[in-house]
Amino acid sequence: MRTSIARLVIPTLAVMVTGIGANVSAQGLQYDCRNEPVAIAIPGDRLDRALNQLRLTTRCPISGTKLAKGKRSKPVVGTMVPQRALQAMLDGTGLQMRSIKGGFEIVRVPRN
Repeated sequence: MRTSIARLVIPTLAVMVTGIGANVSAQGLQYDCRNEPVAIAIPGDRLDRALNQLRLTTRCPISGTKLAKGKRSKPVVGTMVPQRALQAMLDGTGLQMRSIKGGFEIVRVPRN
C-alpha cells in the first residue's frame, strides 16, 4: 500500500500549528493568566466548584483539582492577584498551590 508523505505530514503540521501561541484554550476558555489584580466574589462552596469559578474569573489554568474532592472552600471576595485568591481559597484545606508556567498547580501540604 502506497502512502504519500503529504498524507502523513500535513495532519502532523496542523496539530503543531494549532498548539502554537501564548494563550491556551480549554473548553472554549482562552487562558491568559496575569499577575494583575482581579475583582473576585466567590462564595464558600465545594472546593472543586470554587476552583472552577476562580479559573473562569482569573483566566488562569489550575491543575491538580482532583485533590479538591470532598473539601470545602472559604469565601474569597475582593480585588487581588490570582495567586493570592487561590492561596486564600486553599487556606485550611490541607492543600496548597504552586506557580507553574502560565498558571497554578494544587498539591498536598507536606507532612512534617
